[in-house]
Amino acid sequence: MIQQYDCNPKDIICFIGPCIKKCHFEVSKDVADLFQKEFCNMEHMEEIITCVNLQEQKYVIDTCKINQNMLKEIGLLEENIIDSGICTVCNSDYMHSYRANKEFAGRNTAILGMKK
Repeated sequence: MIQQYDCNPKDIICFIGPCIKKCHFEVSKDVADLFQKEFCNMEHMEEIITCVNLQEQKYVIDTCKINQNMLKEIGLLEENIIDSGICTVCNSDYMHSYRANKEFAGRNTAILGMKK
């Protein structure tokens, strides 16, 4: 939007739709390490990647917070970043979630338009 349409980031409104949330995005240490390496310069990493079981080396990752931070870094206003707060795993009875339904999961889609 910024590069192709010359939009001012302060005028962009971003909506983060339903997705897996931190409450269910549990990963092993090797995946957590990849995220830590990729986003090592991001503020508040202790809130983004949290160890939930040190003995089993299990972590949860807040990908929504990562996306919010990246959007703020390119100039979007915090008040223009809206998170639906909907976890697809918590709501897998009426929403598709691969984590919950594995190979029986469908796909969530959205159609967006832009008016010039």
